[in-house]
Amino acid sequence: MLVIPAIDVRGGRCVRLAQGDFDRERIYDDDPGRVARALIDAGARRLHIVDLDSARGRPDPDSTAAAQRAVALAAAEGVTVEIGGGVREVAGAEHWIAMGASLVVLGSLAVRDPGAAEALCVALPLRCLAALDVRGGVAQAEGWTVGAGAVDHHLRRWAGWPLAGVIHTEVSRDGMLSGPDLEALRRVVRAASVPVLASGGVSSIDDLVRLEEAGAAGAIVGRAIYEGRLDVGAALRRFPHRAGGDGVESGGGGSR
Repeated sequence: MLVIPAIDVRGGRCVRLAQGDFDRERIYDDDPGRVARALIDAGARRLHIVDLDSARGRPDPDSTAAAQRAVALAAAEGVTVEIGGGVREVAGAEHWIAMGASLVVLGSLAVRDPGAAEALCVALPLRCLAALDVRGGVAQAEGWTVGAGAVDHHLRRWAGWPLAGVIHTEVSRDGMLSGPDLEALRRVVRAASVPVLASGGVSSIDDLVRLEEAGAAGAIVGRAIYEGRLDVGAALRRFPHRAGGDGVESGGGGSR
């Protein structure tokens, strides 16, 4: 299983939100690039970077620039990057790939405009991850602020797309250090036609072990790392990066 540290960018800074609530933000560093550097030095070979301002449809130049710097820094070190936040067209995805990202995350587009999302996946096969952000059993869009239909409906629709994988986030657990929702993850793993990355609630290596047992191909971890609950170096040694091409299962490679 892959362990993927997360860098969420808002207002140009590295932050975490509690349960996806933009009014419950905690700032961890003024420089996301510095955070990326520290994670890479700790052994990270894959990073999950999100421009939160763009994700909810309010792009901020400082956030975009900070995310670009973090992506470029990681790419220069040969680190795989998956980038999310406001990717809604092929040109936008290609921009991030040109910057050094290996994978782009389709959030709102995947659940609100499936035709456009599928076309993007076809244009960039196995370079896209679909974000299944769930609150109370309902998929979320626009930075987790708008309900967007039933989980199973989206998974069935995505089954024919050339996706690299699905990112399943239980919004109620995100940023809460309360442990992952294993049963919800199992349901998504059973229904999905591609590997599933789990996100939300991880607080310890034990949580990572349970996610692997539940079928996750990877786990995205944020607050637990920033607050010292999870030693990222120890977690990466417990779940070592495997060499290979682009995609979830191998966790490596990219456009360099």
